[in-house]
Amino acid sequence: MEILEFLFADEQMFTTITLILLIALLVGNIVVDKLKKYEDIDANGVVTLMDGSNLILLDVRDKKERRAGYIAGDIHIPLASVKDKLSLLDKRKKVLVYCRSGSRSAHIAGLLTRNEFEHVYNLKGGFQAWKKAKLPIKT
Repeated sequence: MEILEFLFADEQMFTTITLILLIALLVGNIVVDKLKKYEDIDANGVVTLMDGSNLILLDVRDKKERRAGYIAGDIHIPLASVKDKLSLLDKRKKVLVYCRSGSRSAHIAGLLTRNEFEHVYNLKGGFQAWKKAKLPIKT
């Protein structure tokens, strides 16, 4: 009981509310991570995925970003166009989505899973991570 009295004392209310919010954010992140239906994969994991011919590499960066390089054999569909071009992608294949840093591609990976794509991967760290791992790029 003393801990409750301490937590809900007027002078501790701000600290208590902050603690509750931090716990809620932590639990929320854990739940969201468990509910996502795609897998974040690092650059070396992508190389393993590429061993099979059953993989679509999807670059969702804009044209200007793509001039800096891209992964050989990919399909380029800018982020704004992906939703309209889903029918161009084979739902039976594995799809690896990448962007510059991994944020926009995570959004598109979620879109793909919501549209019945079953094997979807997001390049963790995006094209920057690919370059940092010194993996081959095309220009």
